[in-house]
Order: sequence, then structure tokens, then C-alpha cells
Amino acid sequence: MLTLFETKLHENLINKKYSRITYFNDFKEFTVVETIIKEIANSESGVHIVLNSGDVIPLEKIVSLDGQYAEHYKDIEDFTCDC
Repeated sequence: MLTLFETKLHENLINKKYSRITYFNDFKEFTVVETIIKEIANSESGVHIVLNSGDVIPLEKIVSLDGQYAEHYKDIEDFTCDC
């Protein structure tokens, strides 16, 4: 059974909807992108998404998708700032 986050991820992929994705990049920097999810794929390193830009994000590094938090980040404090 899919979590709410995984359901949202698949819906956005199927509908080719622009998604606001927050994640930690390889340098552990908090990153925000608004893009279309091109593919959800499995590899030896695990499940990842491929964005329209060609960027690849491992699923475990995604914090939220359109405000829906991933299960492993649902208790994270929103530390972003509009400063």
C-alpha cells in the first residue's frame, strides 16, 4: 500500500503536473525546485525520480512534494526563511 507521499508522487508523474519538490542535495544543502517529474525508477542504489531537467533525486533525499512530507521527514521543522 502506498503512503500519501508516494500516491502524490505517482499522481504528479501520471498527470505531468509541475511539482514543488524540496530535497537535500549531495552536499546536504536544502534545495527547492518546481519542475515536472519525468520518471520514477529503480536502480542498484535504490528508488529515485528523474526530473524534466535530467536531474536525478534519490527518493530518500526528498523532504516534500507540493507540501506533502515524505514519511521519513514528516517530523522535520520548517527551517526555511523568507529573509
